[in-house]
Amino acid sequence: MTSSPSSSPARPNGASWLSSPADWAPPALFAGWWLHNLRFHWSEQAEFNFGYIVAMLVGFLVWDRWPRRPLDDVPAAAWKSWGLVLLGFPLVLFSELYRHALVRTPSSAMALSLGTTCFVAGYILARHGPKTLRHFLFPILFAFVSVPIPNLVWKPIVVGLQGMVSFFDVELLNLGGIPAVREGSIIRLPRCRVGVDEACSGIRSLQSSVMVALFIGDQTLRRLGWKVFFLVAGVALAILGNIGRSLYLSLTAHWHGPDALKAVHDSAGWSVLVFTFVGLAGLAWLAGRLEAAASRHAAESEASAEDAESGNGDPE
Repeated sequence: MTSSPSSSPARPNGASWLSSPADWAPPALFAGWWLHNLRFHWSEQAEFNFGYIVAMLVGFLVWDRWPRRPLDDVPAAAWKSWGLVLLGFPLVLFSELYRHALVRTPSSAMALSLGTTCFVAGYILARHGPKTLRHFLFPILFAFVSVPIPNLVWKPIVVGLQGMVSFFDVELLNLGGIPAVREGSIIRLPRCRVGVDEACSGIRSLQSSVMVALFIGDQTLRRLGWKVFFLVAGVALAILGNIGRSLYLSLTAHWHGPDALKAVHDSAGWSVLVFTFVGLAGLAWLAGRLEAAASRHAAESEASAEDAESGNGDPE
């Protein structure tokens, strides 16, 4: 007795992903179009020159997760995927109309990024399912590190960093016996004034620190709590390093005059990046050790509890 093959079409599964271009060609095209639009901001805005590095890291994160993708996923209900597509459509439409009618802005870039993310997420849900979307969610969200922030959010962050840096610098200078007065983002010294502008606010080192902390945390840590701790520590390192940089520049201006700043300004900026990356590397090693120790302790406690329960259950 022989059985005839089923006439129903085979459902897409994990084994056919690589052999079927229809599975991943659309999201790849969406991502390529997204990156093509973002590259103009990466080239024009010095704060986002690292966007090309983020794009390569996103590719690595997808490649790293690919062997562990869920093969038993089931496509989601049509209304969920279409809901995401309909949510993303007006965002993309606004971005494209604004870009062609006026100019590229951080707000239009953010709208395009959100809309494209909705398209990609909706397609993954429809073609593969929620497990697959959750599996690749971090690489998708990690790409937003390279997306320009709208001025409505960007300006308060920069102004806040400028005020924080100048405040701590003035306090430290006064503690060191050097009279200093804060005037907004300007530090007034006895012989000159030192301005903490946008470039000196630490926003670039903060962005780089967030990028590195997210990537290293994803690759080296397992628990979400440790990843959040690592991210917060990376932000703190960037802020601390920039306060030290601004303090060094203020001391240089006080001792040698404002003209001496030109010779040390760039090297001081690079020193902050080195300090942040070395600090993050050390924190990654320490956090990995602490997480491993916590996991061993939890496993030992669980084993001891099981032994105690089995001992209590033995007949006398």
